[in-house]
Amino acid sequence: TGDICGPTFSENFDAVIAPSLPAAWSTSATGNGLPWASANTSSDTAPNSAFGFDGPGPLAANEYLITPPINVATAAATLTFRNRWSFESATGCFDAGVLEIAIGGGAFTDIVTAGGSFVSGGYTGTVSASFGNPLASRSAWCSASAGYPAYLTTVVNLPAAAAGQTIQLQWRIGTDTSVGAAGQNIDSIVV
Repeated sequence: TGDICGPTFSENFDAVIAPSLPAAWSTSATGNGLPWASANTSSDTAPNSAFGFDGPGPLAANEYLITPPINVATAAATLTFRNRWSFESATGCFDAGVLEIAIGGGAFTDIVTAGGSFVSGGYTGTVSASFGNPLASRSAWCSASAGYPAYLTTVVNLPAAAAGQTIQLQWRIGTDTSVGAAGQNIDSIVV
């Protein structure tokens, strides 16, 4: 915990033994998806990061990674994390990742739709409406991150509506019914 001037939440996944996630984190998957896990094959801070797999079909998939509840003290709150991804296709957006937020126990919605904004490391494309991806037609992280396999910094202004509320963040990967790729790693999360 912290105050208005300091972090209220941080996680680097380094205090667990892969593939475990930290206490109070949750993960699930549908279709051909796999739950997110900690992985010691790549990280921003050694030894671990959180990893979501971009699996091949034949079923489309959702893969969810959900934080514990986080108290947000101010309308100026930000989220910073280290991020890298490699999804199907260098030229299209067939598999992809998004960031969603639930405010005050409400439903998860895209961080931008909820009133947040990316300062850096934001979405790079729009998910194809073909081939069954559950994220079809949404803005998302597509193809591969700049400089992959290096990590980049994603900074997000949290929605003003989160001030004084408890939130949860959800990283979500959606895949289509065909080819897969490596997936997404996140690390060094600070709110």
